[in-house]
Amino acid sequence: MSEPFSSVWKGWNLLVLPEAAGGAEARRRQQLRPRQQGQLEVLAQVNEFHPGLVSGERDITVPDDLPQQWVDHILSKAGASAAASRHKVNFLVQGLRQGERQLGWQVRVPAPMHHVQPEASPFTPDALVRLNAYRDWCRLVEEGLQTDQFHDLLQQGNGLKGHRRLESEHISWGLLMYLAITRDGLLARKAVNSLPLAAATLATYGGTAWCLLHESPPEDMPEPVPPRSRWLLGASTLAVLMRHLDRYGDPQQQAKTTSYKTAKEFSATAWSAFCRAVGADKSMTLPACQAMAATALRLHVPRYLVDSALGKHAVTSIDEPRWQQLLSGGYVQHAGLAEDEEERPPFPGSQPAVPDMPVERDQPIYKARELLAGLRGWLSPTRETKRRTYAAITARLEETLAETRRMVPIAEWICRWLYYLHVDMKRKQSTLHTYLGSALPILKYIGDTPLSPSRLTELVDAYQQVIEEGKTEKNRHYRWTVLHGFHNFLVSELGLAKVKMELVGSGAGVTYHADANILSETEYQLVAERLKLMDPSILGKIRYWVCVLGFRAGLRIGEVLSIQICDVQLKKRVPDTDVVLLVRDNEYVANKSYSSRRQLPLHHLLTEEELGPFKDYVINRQEMSRHPRVMLFGEGGESLAPLRDDKVSPAIHEVMRRVTGDPSVRFHHLRHSLANNLLLAFHGIPAPWAAPAHLNALWYEITGGVVSRQGLHFIAQVMGHSSPDVTLRSYLHCTEWLMGHYLQHEPHSVEGARRPSPAVELEALAELLGLKPARVRKWKQRYGERPAIWLSKAFKACPITDVEDREPQPFPALAGITPVEHDRLHHLSLESLETLLDARNRYSPEELERIFSLREGEVARLMEAERRVLSLRTRRGSRAHRHCRATKGKQQTDAQTDLPRLPRPHAISERRIINALYQVIWRDWYEKSPEVLLEHLRYFYAYHRATEGHVWIRDADTGLAFVSWVLSLHSGVRANIEVTPTARSPLTAKQQLSEWKKRLPSQRHKVQWRTKPAGRRYANELGTGNVALRVVNEGKEALSVYPVRYVLVMACIVMTAQQSA
Repeated sequence: MSEPFSSVWKGWNLLVLPEAAGGAEARRRQQLRPRQQGQLEVLAQVNEFHPGLVSGERDITVPDDLPQQWVDHILSKAGASAAASRHKVNFLVQGLRQGERQLGWQVRVPAPMHHVQPEASPFTPDALVRLNAYRDWCRLVEEGLQTDQFHDLLQQGNGLKGHRRLESEHISWGLLMYLAITRDGLLARKAVNSLPLAAATLATYGGTAWCLLHESPPEDMPEPVPPRSRWLLGASTLAVLMRHLDRYGDPQQQAKTTSYKTAKEFSATAWSAFCRAVGADKSMTLPACQAMAATALRLHVPRYLVDSALGKHAVTSIDEPRWQQLLSGGYVQHAGLAEDEEERPPFPGSQPAVPDMPVERDQPIYKARELLAGLRGWLSPTRETKRRTYAAITARLEETLAETRRMVPIAEWICRWLYYLHVDMKRKQSTLHTYLGSALPILKYIGDTPLSPSRLTELVDAYQQVIEEGKTEKNRHYRWTVLHGFHNFLVSELGLAKVKMELVGSGAGVTYHADANILSETEYQLVAERLKLMDPSILGKIRYWVCVLGFRAGLRIGEVLSIQICDVQLKKRVPDTDVVLLVRDNEYVANKSYSSRRQLPLHHLLTEEELGPFKDYVINRQEMSRHPRVMLFGEGGESLAPLRDDKVSPAIHEVMRRVTGDPSVRFHHLRHSLANNLLLAFHGIPAPWAAPAHLNALWYEITGGVVSRQGLHFIAQVMGHSSPDVTLRSYLHCTEWLMGHYLQHEPHSVEGARRPSPAVELEALAELLGLKPARVRKWKQRYGERPAIWLSKAFKACPITDVEDREPQPFPALAGITPVEHDRLHHLSLESLETLLDARNRYSPEELERIFSLREGEVARLMEAERRVLSLRTRRGSRAHRHCRATKGKQQTDAQTDLPRLPRPHAISERRIINALYQVIWRDWYEKSPEVLLEHLRYFYAYHRATEGHVWIRDADTGLAFVSWVLSLHSGVRANIEVTPTARSPLTAKQQLSEWKKRLPSQRHKVQWRTKPAGRRYANELGTGNVALRVVNEGKEALSVYPVRYVLVMACIVMTAQQSA
């Protein structure tokens, strides 16, 4: 450091070395000295640019590239360790971030450096030894299940008394637990112990059966209370459970398991009785069996699914009424608050003497931070000053509260909470100081988000961030104790839901709260359709696109409304360009966290039907706006500030709740919907509800069809999370569906290779269950693959809910919807047009018109147009066709017309380009410039030569205008032009070629030129030529000259049909 600093702002958190004469404290001082020296070097580097950054001056603007240069300088230092460089970079990032939030610095904060330690592998030598023992034990149990002795014990027990007694009910329940653990992956200890409390929730839909766990946890269940989850039953487990309920009844209704303690004792007794009855090793306890089963499942099932089954990721499943509605579809009127539910009593005591009048919140967030930090400093107890009196603290809190009413809501409620602690709870001054210090970091994580029941998720995430800042486990527990008291205050005052936390290592996770919900694709389409039709104004369009981006791109409501036009990377002059959305900070809104800054490929996340109108909307906003800093979703051309949430979200919530019938659904559940749909598409598993179909193609492009951790990280990046653990813990509600798929449908999912079909699985247990194999096969023929229906015929006393018995109610009629008009031929995509032409020999024109929703007579005109185009000869008297090649033995011919059929290009990269080409021709050119499109297609129609594979250029001006038009359709199109100079021109061959190149100024980088020897046939000044139009295909050595000509021929066919109408 060249010179000492006069003062260092406290926001830098400069390390202070402890004073010590010797011993452990002196050693600690020596350990911290290098880190402090590194921090001083960083401050010296910052001080060279602006000393005010070090001393803490306000409103300093830092060039965007300068912070990254500081980071590069730190990392480029020779001989520095990775840990030392990481500490320096994180010190710089933390200081700049605090200055941005508290002092109003205009600075682009670089990314911090994380040090991630990989988790230890579960496959240790000891674990593999126990796994072999577990497999031997399972083989012994499977053999014991087939013995007559076990069958007799299962039917009637052993009839003994005392500790030797084996009751058949206990053996039956123990068998159920064995199958649930080994075949259905029920690994969590509390889940197995809670099975007697959840047996009455047995339900089925189609070939799936489940029980709902922890919906109403008993009061004596020890902490942490697991969230609501589902147990998907296989065929054998379902049969054993239905037999048990049919014969012995529900354990909870029989008053045998009325609490968690009694359910745990019942499960332990049943497990012991089962092990004795089957003749297995008694040392295999229930926890040991679950642990070894988890190790066995890790060999075949993704690790995060096993961890979720063990309770590591506290995944909350969707509540039962909503789950059944998603499975069966249709409309369901969900119950709201119960009529007999009592109002939450307010916190006792007096309220602050502040008039409850509406005040505009016009103060920035750093003002609130300064105000509360000053209050904390004023409350700080010191030995040099007297303690503050009760009246003085009361007056200061009332004064602070009056000022916070003009600031962000969280600051006001923190101050109200302190007032309650002081006046009603009589907390002392030091306690108020400590509690305020623990709650103050919430400001930087929640920002200006309003506190309401609909924003509970944002508040809980802020709690998690504050807790994870704690450096020790003791500090994290203390922080949660303070925040728990603050949240209880909000529960009473604002009616928020109660929240419990589970501290896991250095993090915190929400363990139980009912905020799990999603929307199906059908419901989303109805919501979007109503939003589009309910309000024709610009605000109605904004609400529609906000809903689209929430469901398709997983954006938060604040992130959508704060998008600026420059955040959408769209080149309107390049057709079919990629659309990338940059989610980042701006002058008005800061992201929730650093990980929330991301790039979203909207051209993949949005459907084709939504992407085109979205581009048009963006282009219109670009044309209307004065500069790119204008908000994308603004009502005018100079909307610099984002819209308020209350102008957009209430209307969206109302439509969502009317469509679904669920009063708890809200905008944030659109993010949950995308996360769950992405996860199911990532695994290639069909969703049980109506899900978007375009996500499968997205996953194939990302992963190439291989399931790996790359997919989970992609989901976390789309959601804006720092790691997949956050996504799994808070957003995914279908992990039990994935586990059930891997266990029941995937090969090698359970020990013993592929899981047999339900009928075969039940036939193996037919004697044990008292069933006849022939009857099982008859049930399968009659009812299909629905094991629950089969077993309900055998165990008629078993209570089970069949969701299919509920007739789906139609969704509420959407007012204002007009009938969909029939499409025209140019509205069809290229693939639809190809499918129509392939099906013409199997269906009549009337049927094709009905299938493709075309107008009357359009198919007949299309067939006639195809015949005219494909039968056209190159010239009079020639046998060669102009637009197709008749290669004998290689080209298929149509049975009716005896004309060669155009083969489709099969390369994936080529198909992607030609589909885009066809779409641009009809979406942009036909709708906006039909005369220009018709002129270019006529030129191609006249000069195309399919036999040679090129388009002849008779005149340079008109021919090169056609080439320029084709090249502008897609960035992946190239041209090879071969020029034949004429010897009858006054210009030389080199001059003629130069004139050709001058006529393609903007497309020169896409063209390759060649010349042939001069000819004398044509007398035009620049000679003639031909052009071979090709697409970029890196995986193919030969030139792909056919795909572009194929698209143009198909366009000529459609245009001919349109012109004959």
